[in-house]
Amino acid sequence: KNRRIGNTMKEPEIIPAILRNTFEKISEDWGKVASHARYIQIDETDGIFAGNAGFLDLARLGELSHPEKIELHMMVQTPGDFVDDIIELNPGRCIFHIEAFLGTMDLPFVYNKIGEHTSAEMGIAINPDTPAERLTEFLPLIQYVLFMGYSPGIAGQPVDTSVFKKIQAFHAAHPTITLAADGHV
Repeated sequence: KNRRIGNTMKEPEIIPAILRNTFEKISEDWGKVASHARYIQIDETDGIFAGNAGFLDLARLGELSHPEKIELHMMVQTPGDFVDDIIELNPGRCIFHIEAFLGTMDLPFVYNKIGEHTSAEMGIAINPDTPAERLTEFLPLIQYVLFMGYSPGIAGQPVDTSVFKKIQAFHAAHPTITLAADGHV
């Protein structure tokens, strides 16, 4: 991911990701990468929004060394249900999918509440088939956008190469927003 500061561009950052079903497996993987990474993405799935249900006990994640390195990737159908747990954890970053909010008015509430009560950078993820224009009204609430290279939930999918044009067009329209890509990219 490239991060723009003023008129300068920082080097791309690679963020390792952990998707496990138990705290013990997350902790084992965390131990392997925690000293080498600024952030480590932990994918949290509810089995409704994406794939099989995974480990969702956010309080336990606070037991990891350096929980400020946690980048929570919340692939959940009801983001509002996790706000209090995220506030308690106070991760370094937190990402929800815009698709989880479509048809609701919950996004501003969730992002504002987490933003007011944590030091977490807030990101928003977007699936390949969702138009990027859906993000526009929410840009003031976030620090970065995570573009998915495939629809979440099934590991091993090939990257949807159309995401590269989507990222390029979004960057042209919003050059100061930090961008990230996920999914075999």
